[in-house]
This record gives sequence, C-alpha cells and structure tokens, in this order.
Amino acid sequence: MDPVLLATGIAIGLSVTAPLGPVNIIVIRNAIRRSFLVAFLTGMGAVAADMIYATVAAYGVSTIEQFIAQYATPLTIVGGGLLVFIGIRLARSHISLSDLALQEPLRRRQVFGKMATTFMLTLTNPGIFFGFLAIFGTMNAVLRLGASADRPVTVVLGVVLGGTLWWLFLSFVVTKLKGRITEKIFDRINRWTGVLIAAFGFALLMDAVV
Repeated sequence: MDPVLLATGIAIGLSVTAPLGPVNIIVIRNAIRRSFLVAFLTGMGAVAADMIYATVAAYGVSTIEQFIAQYATPLTIVGGGLLVFIGIRLARSHISLSDLALQEPLRRRQVFGKMATTFMLTLTNPGIFFGFLAIFGTMNAVLRLGASADRPVTVVLGVVLGGTLWWLFLSFVVTKLKGRITEKIFDRINRWTGVLIAAFGFALLMDAVV
C-alpha cells in the first residue's frame, strides 16, 4: 500500500468532511445533547455515504454518474425537504440543564436512526459525488487511479480514514466543551443550528427548482 497515496486520500476525506454543513451541525448538536460516542457514530453515517461516492468516482463508473445526473433534481428535493424538516423541529426544541445531566441509555435503534439520517443527507446530495469526480479528475496526475487495481482502494480507504479522523476530533472537542455552556446558550444553539439546517435545505430546494 502506497503511504503517500493513502495520505492523499486522507487529505481528500478531510477536505470533503470538515467544511461546515448540515451533517457537521447535527454531529455538534449530538455531542452537546448526547455523548461523544453518539456524535461520532452519527458522523460515521456520512462517512459510509462518502465511501460509496468515492468508490464510484474512483473507479469511474459512467453509468452510475449518468444515473445520478439524471435524477439529480428529485434527489436534491428529497435531501432539501429532509433538512427543512429537521431544522424546524430542532429550532422549536428546548433542552434544560437537568435533562443534560441525565445520561441517556444508548439504544441501538436510536443510534442507527441518527446514522441513517446523516447517511441519507449525504447520499441525496449529488454535489458530493461530483465533488469527488472533480477532485479525482484534477489530481489524476498524482493519484493515477488507473495504474493498478489497488490504487482506487487505497484512495477510498484514505477518504474513509480522513472522515473518521474529523468526526473523532469534532465529537471529542465539543463533548469536552459542553460543560461550559449554559441553558440559555443551549436554546440559542438549538435555534440557530435549526435555522442553519433549514437554510441549507431551502438552498437545496431553490437549486433544484430554479
């Protein structure tokens, strides 16, 4: 396994995952509301979707690319609608410090539901797939994905590791800092993160219909 190629894949994974977006906001909120583990696993749902798109882009399956392009509008509408729903529900919610003091049991169904949410948010965003295509295309001289069968696998593994490292870092930092936040700040976080998530959703919907 080429360590330079793996490191390049990790850098690509970080560059795709780290920018502030709806999944980052959801993970931050779960780190505050729940725990480090729940926040991290929530982010890993997005990593699973990134792995699918990165794999398809790395192997250059043109039929899948055409399918995504053909159904980009309905996929964008689904993703945008889901974001708006999550954002409005979050903005109207309230968290008290007494609730935060309680350690909620980890129910597998709840955690899987959170992972499924970030997975679908990522998978219904065609821009991520085309982003991987653009990155792999512009870096083709370095990646040389067609040179051998193991190079696409190495790059995709790097992308997964990069995303995993980001969610580990973000979940850990937010979990450590949440004890310094007051109840009033929690309400503001809920309100503004809800507004931001809904705004992302409206932006996707506008992009789909305009």
